Order: sequence, then C-alpha cells, then structure tokens
Amino acid sequence: MNKNISLFQVSAFIKPPFFLLLLVFFSVNFSFAAMPNQQFDAGNKEYRFGNYEKAIVAYEKLVKDGYRSSTLFYNLGNAYYKENNYAKSILNYERALKLNPQDEDILFNLRLANMNTVDKIEPIPRLFYEQWWDNFISTFSSDSWSKYGIAGCWLTLLFVGLYLFSNTVFLKKTGFFSTVICGFIAGMLLFAGRLQHQSAYDQKAGIIIETSAYIKSSPEEKSTNLFMLHAGTKIEVVDELQGWKKIKIANGNIGWISNNDMEMI
Repeated sequence: MNKNISLFQVSAFIKPPFFLLLLVFFSVNFSFAAMPNQQFDAGNKEYRFGNYEKAIVAYEKLVKDGYRSSTLFYNLGNAYYKENNYAKSILNYERALKLNPQDEDILFNLRLANMNTVDKIEPIPRLFYEQWWDNFISTFSSDSWSKYGIAGCWLTLLFVGLYLFSNTVFLKKTGFFSTVICGFIAGMLLFAGRLQHQSAYDQKAGIIIETSAYIKSSPEEKSTNLFMLHAGTKIEVVDELQGWKKIKIANGNIGWISNNDMEMI
C-alpha cells in the first residue's frame, strides 16, 4: 500500500502479539487488548471529533492506571502532536517504540516530532558492532523473540527424540548435531527476547519537558550552569540523587538536571 508524506501514514500491519491495526491519514488506531475498552474508546472518540485535550486526559488515565501498550502510547503521542506539545509527543512515541521497536509508523512520526525540537545534538560515532547488535536486538519485540525461541525449543526436543530413539547411526548423528544447533539458536533467540524486554522496561532514558532547562555541575540549584537543553531533547540517565538526575546527552556532555524538568521514557 502506498504511503503518503504525512503525520499518519496509510498502512496495514500487525502489532504483536494479537491484533491487526489499520492506520489512516490523520487518524489513530482504534483497537486495543487487555485494557478497559470504555476508557480507550472514549479517548478515541474524542480524538475523532478533534477534542485532543480530552483524548489526552482519557489516554493519560490509562497510563496512570498502569496500562502499557505501543498502541496506547502511539495514540497519546498523536494527540499531543495535534496540540503542538512536541516534547510530550516525543516522550510517548519513544515509549511506544520501546515496546514495538521496528514499527515504521512510530518511527516516522517520531522523526517528524523531532524536527520541531530546538537542540540538534551530533551524537558520538559508535563502533560498528555495537550499532549492529542494537539493530539486531531491535529487529523484533520481546514477545516475538520469545515466540521464536519457544518454537526453537520445541524443535530441539524433536531432534532429541530423533537422537534417542533412532535405530541407525546416520539418524542418531543427524539428531545429535541438529539438537546442538537448534538448542544454540533457541538459546540466542530467548536471550535476545530477554534483552529486548529489559530495554522496554528499564528506565534509563528521558525527555526534557520544560521549554528550557539548565544542566548543572552538581545536584543543587545554586551550582554552576553548564549548558541549556530544550523541550523534546532525549537524555540518558546515569545516576540520581534527591530530586536530581545525572544525565548524559548524545555528544557525551554530562550534568545534573531537576526531576521536574524531564520525564522518564
């Protein structure tokens, strides 16, 4: 299906683990699982009628109640984008991306939202194998990695049976070597799923939500201002202390920021 150069592209795809979603131009996804349908539908209805503030309230209540879904965060990001709150839009697109790292629509909308930020920080170049490994882990969601890993385990058990109960040397050798290979692959798949799950739920990054915020030399208001960051900038959190977080940005600069000036992804 053709994709338009727009905030919400026309496409049909599967969002793991259970449901098919249709994205249409300037619309949101209207299906969701394991979440109060009435509350989610209320947010979708308000969005359809252009009541984006009310849609945000409905979606945020679900987030406050502990519900996590790439669809929920994606819709919330869309509503914030419509309200020109690009920092909160980026925050929720990043949250959606952690749960569904290869979703093209989330990636596309995140890029558009980032075009509205002030800070354009050049990242430190990464070693090729680090970039390759991160891309590999992000190929699938943790659910998908786990499903493939479990399938690999079942296949390994079949080859174990072939090895144990075969009457010929050839079949026993085939079963043995196939067991080793499939077992290794299944273990790698499950390991990748574990890493992706940790990436989705470990809070080690955040977004500046204040219009501008000074980054301090130490965790106190009277300390020296090192530099300033603006709304929508992504930061890495490396430590925290009494209402302050020690952060690192893409170019390697480090400092302290008040918890009130940022939100964790």
